Amino acid sequence: MKLKNAILITGAGQRVGLHLAKQFLLEKDYPVIFSFRNPKPGVEELINLGAHAIQADFNQAEERAAFIDAVKERAQSLRAVIHNASVWLDDGVENSFEQQWQVHVNTPYQLNRAFSALLRASDSELKDIISLTDAGIERGSANQIGYCASKAALQNMTRSFAKAFAPDIKVNDIAPGLIMFNQQDDANYREKRLQKSLLGIEPGPQVIYEAVSYLMHSPYTTATTLTLDGGCRD
Repeated sequence: MKLKNAILITGAGQRVGLHLAKQFLLEKDYPVIFSFRNPKPGVEELINLGAHAIQADFNQAEERAAFIDAVKERAQSLRAVIHNASVWLDDGVENSFEQQWQVHVNTPYQLNRAFSALLRASDSELKDIISLTDAGIERGSANQIGYCASKAALQNMTRSFAKAFAPDIKVNDIAPGLIMFNQQDDANYREKRLQKSLLGIEPGPQVIYEAVSYLMHSPYTTATTLTLDGGCRD
């Protein structure tokens, strides 16, 4: 039997995406479909919790197409599509611009077009597309030009899809600042990062889930960026 009113999350094998998927599974309101690029402990954890996993490298057009087909085979309808998959590469890395553009721009564009019918098929009154962008894209970066450009394009694309899909589907983005450190981040780096926000805390991924939940439950919010950066000092 195909899944009804499923939540689709890209890149949910670790960190924020993993937390989002686990929270939706714990709430038990919706089934969860998620993508992952490489096997990780979080992927097995989600599968054991009942999520439906589909492996895909979104840099590869054929894998992206196969992912779209696999979602259509498994889902009768979607309640929300959450574009969480992300790549952070310095500009000196070979093909960094192309990789980030494929993941941050081309893939959400293709998925939005491919899954709009599944969203409209949901029996939920509200249907959502939510993208995770970045609070730093307005300031830019000397070393991550491709990253900032592609995330800015995703944020702009949110506005256009909101117009294209209104009033049936709400389309918004969340622009996070610091959410959670990596294990390898040293004490000096952590302190410098914390000093960049007015609130000065590492909030953890629950704040992203709360923002997603707000957007999904708001009947009057579309074409909007919800910034989560603790109040930037820059």
